[in-house]
Amino acid sequence: MSMLGVEQVTYGVEDRDTCRRFWLDFGLTLLDDTPERALFETAEGTNIELRDAHDAGLPAAMVEGATGRETIWGVDDQATLDAIADELSSDRDVSRDDDGTLHSTDADGYGIGFRLSARRPLPENKTLYNSVGSNDRIDARATVYDRATPQRIAHAVFLVKDIEAMVAFYRDRLGFVTTDRYPSHGHFLRCGGASEHHNLFLLDGKGTMGLHHVAFEVRDIHEVFGGGCHMDSLGWETHLGPGRHPISSAYFWYFRNPCGGAAEYDADTDVVTDDWQPRVFEPTPDSFAEWALADGINKYGGTQTIKIEKNS
Repeated sequence: MSMLGVEQVTYGVEDRDTCRRFWLDFGLTLLDDTPERALFETAEGTNIELRDAHDAGLPAAMVEGATGRETIWGVDDQATLDAIADELSSDRDVSRDDDGTLHSTDADGYGIGFRLSARRPLPENKTLYNSVGSNDRIDARATVYDRATPQRIAHAVFLVKDIEAMVAFYRDRLGFVTTDRYPSHGHFLRCGGASEHHNLFLLDGKGTMGLHHVAFEVRDIHEVFGGGCHMDSLGWETHLGPGRHPISSAYFWYFRNPCGGAAEYDADTDVVTDDWQPRVFEPTPDSFAEWALADGINKYGGTQTIKIEKNS
């Protein structure tokens, strides 16, 4: 199936003012702000939606409090959308909005949706680097970012209760492809029509469920640091980072998200094709992060504590 990646993540939230401020500080653009919802977008046009946690129209929450309630996947043609509807309706409820968006649930009960992708082409960005024997940036300074502008939603990560059933659901019924895995612990999966190392990571929650984090691709490592330092200066708490993943090669910086879980800046992730050979990694700290800082870095050095007041 020609699925492209995460098109939208919808959160059910309890403190909308703080959540709204988080995404604006994170670098998303606010498109719509009504009593029913707030809608944000990346540069590519993939979306984050905020709705009240008690909205009866949302899929069931897997955990208490604010959390992700539905992940909508983008597809590139109507035939794929119709094929998904036929496949899923064989054993679960499938509904369709007036705009054609499908809504259903996966093998663990998480809310999932599918719609024709409205992504916009991104302008080419080629960061120039100087290295021994290859000097690409001459008579020019490197870019310094005051903040980040997330380009697209890169992937979503879920804690699951039945990892084998979930992998089989996404692989066998929706055409996802395994790229790498931790044995009996986690599976990295990409959409059939995507080239990112992974669009979905399923992690054995050992009895715990919930949306772990959503990752946003930025243009380069400089923007990871620029966005992270900006968030830090505003008092948002680092979950982990900055650092670098050896499995996907990506640089990262995670922030605690008042909507639930974490939000990640990432850059320089592996691009893969059908020739990619999946590997098995033991789930160790070294396989998760080549290096990482636990509590972020302060833009001006030293330590800093800023309390975020709700509804301020």
